Amino acid sequence: MNEITLLRTHGPDAPEAPVEVLTNARERLLDEFGAAPARRTSRRRTFLVAAAAAAVAVTAGVGLAARPTDRPAEPITLVAVAVPEFPLTLRSRPAALQPPRYSYEPGRFLAVFLSDGGADDVWLSVRDDRPDRHTRTSRQVTVAGRPAELSEDDNPGGPRQLTVTWKRKSGQWVSLTGHGRFAEDGALLRLAGGVVDEPQPVPLRVRLAPRGWRVASFKDDTILTLRGPSPDDTLAVQVVAGRDPDLLHTVMGAVEERPVTVGGRDARLVHAEEMWFLQTEVPGGAVVNLQAPLRLTVAQVIAIAEQVSVTPRRR
Repeated sequence: MNEITLLRTHGPDAPEAPVEVLTNARERLLDEFGAAPARRTSRRRTFLVAAAAAAVAVTAGVGLAARPTDRPAEPITLVAVAVPEFPLTLRSRPAALQPPRYSYEPGRFLAVFLSDGGADDVWLSVRDDRPDRHTRTSRQVTVAGRPAELSEDDNPGGPRQLTVTWKRKSGQWVSLTGHGRFAEDGALLRLAGGVVDEPQPVPLRVRLAPRGWRVASFKDDTILTLRGPSPDDTLAVQVVAGRDPDLLHTVMGAVEERPVTVGGRDARLVHAEEMWFLQTEVPGGAVVNLQAPLRLTVAQVIAIAEQVSVTPRRR
């Protein structure tokens, strides 16, 4: 490419690059950054993201400044956010089973009912599509009048797993897996017949988030993650065992720690190189950690933390 062509293509008066070009360039450079060593400095990371957004290459011989094409980041507005509820319940939960622990990712919801002894657990899975299973044997049965498949799962070296899978309605496939005494045909099918439509709220919830951000996942009632339109737009809440007395040396990249107040309670806020990290106690006594992008203000981080709740587990 000669200098005249370069000026026409990338100079100050050149046409704006198509969205597809900018998107592809940004994704390539972000992939490159993701494969780079984890200890790159934040300055290097900022350079790569900016270069990807601009998607402009300029040779040293021409000496032209790259014309920025990124728009300034939209101001963040906090709005109410809904955490998905588990859509089903066991109508008669056996006394040996503890209350369920919930996990979620788009397209799949899981409730795990652990047993007091640790051998007779039950897993209830709800999916948008038919699950793939690796089975030893299977046969056709019915659950509440609907056709279903009863199968023994491959679990080399582990206890027997028996699973019944059926389509309850359009876009809802249900699997119930039993272990121990629930890995028997009659016991598992009796449980399956008691699966009913009764949405269950999950214990860990947040009610405020940046506009356009959605729940991406939660795990075992202890970790909740929300994501926005950008790969860097991630907010995470985690329930922890107790307060950490030395966050400044525990949080990676911590620069400064300061006391703040969350809902009238003392809390600690850490300004790290790439995030805000806040540790606070919520009503009921649970301690949570909240991680948020630096482009949120301190007031916004505190406002979100004030809308985190943890429901105590009951038998």
